[in-house]
Amino acid sequence: MDRHMFLAVPVPEELQAKIQGYAEKVKPILPLKKWTSEGDFHITLNFLGATSDESARDLVDKLRGKLQDTQPFELELSSVGVFGNPKTPRVCWVGIEPSEQLDELYKRTSESCASVGFDTSNRPYRPHITIGKRWGGQNEKVTERLPEPEGLNGLTWQVDEVILYEIHPQRKPKYVVYERFKLREDQ
Repeated sequence: MDRHMFLAVPVPEELQAKIQGYAEKVKPILPLKKWTSEGDFHITLNFLGATSDESARDLVDKLRGKLQDTQPFELELSSVGVFGNPKTPRVCWVGIEPSEQLDELYKRTSESCASVGFDTSNRPYRPHITIGKRWGGQNEKVTERLPEPEGLNGLTWQVDEVILYEIHPQRKPKYVVYERFKLREDQ
């Protein structure tokens, strides 16, 4: 049986709580159908979709070799925003400051995915943390601005692993670790 999976950079628990606090301020403003649960915040690198056990094992083997010389790096939260029409957005997100290291990590994981048969289409990579998605309004017009992300801008954390997650839609949190890939620290 196939599993639904994706590769991501995890967000530490202390930041998850702060992002959840911000999401609670946004919920009354945006009638979105799905809100990310605390514990599920992450930065997607590659969405894999339906994945066989064999493909998952092949990808794990490939990533072990590809990520073994990747150094840990720091990421910083920046802005907040939406994807789609601002009056009826499809995604609300917290942004990440541009990072060459994150772009390189994305490139490495994409190459690994493609080498074992996953589609790594050429869509632009826009790293973000989804806090809510799927417009649920009834032809409403969202006229209010998103609340200021007080306490989020400028927060940083050390990225020291990539996680291959398996999706379990009925659980909370719904993303379950299938495999962890520790980034190499200088000895």
